Amino acid sequence: MNGGSPIQLQVAYERHALFAVELLDAVTLERVSENVVVTAVGLRGKPVVNYGGLFVWLKEDLGPLQKILVNPGALPYESVERQKAQLNLPPVPRPLTAIELPPRIDYPFGVGTTGVRGRLIADRTSVPAHPVADAEIALLWLDDVSVWHDAPTTSHTNGDGDFVSIMRLSAVDVPLLDSAGALTVRIRVRRDGAYERHSGDLKVPQGRIADPTTLSALVVAWDELQP
Repeated sequence: MNGGSPIQLQVAYERHALFAVELLDAVTLERVSENVVVTAVGLRGKPVVNYGGLFVWLKEDLGPLQKILVNPGALPYESVERQKAQLNLPPVPRPLTAIELPPRIDYPFGVGTTGVRGRLIADRTSVPAHPVADAEIALLWLDDVSVWHDAPTTSHTNGDGDFVSIMRLSAVDVPLLDSAGALTVRIRVRRDGAYERHSGDLKVPQGRIADPTTLSALVVAWDELQP
């Protein structure tokens, strides 16, 4: 008897669901469904978490929907916002939107994750240094034929200018490695949603999170970045 319950439950969700959101840990790509609050701004209904860990909204008028807000609470992820235009909604068949949750600086990284932990400041002349908050951070990485690629995960600086940024390679990606096995990356920084600059080339160890104690260039000054 119990073996048939999940199938019946899934059929019911598919029949009455309006749309669904899947939350993924950007480091492990595992689903996240506990201890996190997901809100559809403008809708009356709250999501139901189905047996597979998806956040599902049941039938109601989609007109007032404005955006999705993800509040991770104490979990080590950034808050995430997706506007209505960024969602897969009806009449798209099986409307499901996957949202990756970027790690915060307190994320407990395990061995095997490649990335950088650093701090963004306005310049090096101010004492104390003035941190740049809420800047968008991502990595670029160089492949074995000298082509630069965007890492898929975007994070943000906190109020102290601190950030962590990771790269995730697929099975077909071939990064350029030096004799010590280090990758060549650049830090891409975007402020106020428009002004974008990047660092010079940095060598970071594969499978580890580099930080300013091992690479001083990870204290990044905005006025030193390249357009």
